[in-house]
Amino acid sequence: MRALFQWLPALWLAASLPALALDLHGLRPDEIAVWAAPVEGGAVLESHRADVAVNPASTMKTLTTWAALKQLGPDYRWKTALLSAAPLRGDTLNGDLYWLGGGDPRFDNGNLLSLLYGLRLRGVRHLDGALLLDKRAFSRVSSADDFDEDAGKAFVVEPDTHLTNLKVAWLTFFNDDNGARAALDPPLAGVALDVRLTAGSQADACPDVRRYVNISVDGERVRVDGVLPAACDGARAYVNVLDHDQFAGQDFAALWQALGGTGPARVGLGRAPEGARELASWQSQPLPAAIADINKYSNNTMARTLFLTLGREAGGEDTLAAAKGAVRKALAVSGISDEALTLENGSGLSRRERVSAHLLGQVLLDAARGPYDGEFLASLPIAGVDGTLKKRFAEQGARLRMKTGTLKDVKALAGYWQSADGRRLAIVAIVNSPRAMQVGKQLDAVVADLIDRFEARR
Repeated sequence: MRALFQWLPALWLAASLPALALDLHGLRPDEIAVWAAPVEGGAVLESHRADVAVNPASTMKTLTTWAALKQLGPDYRWKTALLSAAPLRGDTLNGDLYWLGGGDPRFDNGNLLSLLYGLRLRGVRHLDGALLLDKRAFSRVSSADDFDEDAGKAFVVEPDTHLTNLKVAWLTFFNDDNGARAALDPPLAGVALDVRLTAGSQADACPDVRRYVNISVDGERVRVDGVLPAACDGARAYVNVLDHDQFAGQDFAALWQALGGTGPARVGLGRAPEGARELASWQSQPLPAAIADINKYSNNTMARTLFLTLGREAGGEDTLAAAKGAVRKALAVSGISDEALTLENGSGLSRRERVSAHLLGQVLLDAARGPYDGEFLASLPIAGVDGTLKKRFAEQGARLRMKTGTLKDVKALAGYWQSADGRRLAIVAIVNSPRAMQVGKQLDAVVADLIDRFEARR
């Protein structure tokens, strides 16, 4: 018995070694969840609080984009169409035009111009009736509650069937012989632009025009004032104005007039009647273009729109419920437990969403081992090169690709390291703590340590 007690300290030390191997760099053990494992198989490299449900912030986008590739496939495209049952007499459409929104997350003014150009090619110039937005694609959109303090900011713009240009207009600034001024692009009829700029002295550069001018949005009025340097001639800044339906309708009218068209008489909502014929349409680029924008630049609106697209394609009367079901189905088909999962909108812009580091890790493994590994990997930010990792992990460089996540009380990373010999490590590290915004360097150090341990394992 005495000999056994002599061995107890050594046994305790041996049992503690796996936990002690993870240097938390000043983080408390209860502040971080970590999971890491080789893609090509083998023992899990690290698992610390990996089954605890935590808020993942924008690393949740890896789950949504993975599910989209699984459920929709890389060739999936969104379609936007203009329909009408009205007669076309000469160059006049004598009746209502229906804009059937497809929920395309990347639909921008260039795409809208192409759609309208298709209508002009058909010979239509005058729209005598109303423009009616057909919003049947989404029966219900997702919430992002408890972000009231961020109201009006672009990153909290809600998803919509008629999301156009991410619901932002651009201010273009000029400082030339005609003085300092700004123009709204597109020139939305319902937005009043109040510009009070004076020409400033020369400046070597204008990295951000907002350093020199103040821009405020109050309802449907945009006010701009300040001293504009000559170097800011041609500079641009975006503003989030109007609601989705107002923005879409006014954007349509402005671009239609730019193409020489007249009308519509008004803008409203309506469902295209059975038998309405298609007058023009636009198809998006394939799905990987959207998931690259979502993951590299952490676009919340696009991620939420993609999430709802999963629901629309799954079918059912409740788009949001169907979207949640589609993600859980993708997990079930892949043999991944969803026990730790709570979904609100699929983007991570959420105080409610929860996931475990182990669940996200299993998603990363499935993505890297699946048929669409190239498309998924290409969507992630490259360390020191682009996206939200452009200024992080310079020492590790381009062999590290990770989705970032940041919210109040959350700092997260999820992605892959690839060794020079081709071996890959899937890594998930998520901090949930009131100190989250102050411990970014510590989180990066934990990930760097995992890479070093993996490289040492031959």
